Amino acid sequence: MMMTDDILAALEKIDQQIVRLIAERRELVSQMPGGLTTDQEVEAMSLWTDEAVERELLEDPMEKMGKLINQVCRKRGE
Repeated sequence: MMMTDDILAALEKIDQQIVRLIAERRELVSQMPGGLTTDQEVEAMSLWTDEAVERELLEDPMEKMGKLINQVCRKRGE
């Protein structure tokens, strides 16, 4: 069984990875001429919700996170 400090360290590592991946996604979106289309963003949302269901995560909060990430990525692409 992991100790509390080990768990906190593992969570911090995961959080750093999440932020790094969002930054990578934003960079890729900025390379798309005009950013992602609405249809492409909708497709990404579909992926988020499908993955959420598959991993037994709550669909609504995952969809909200996906929308926020699309916003973060869109800012740089505009």
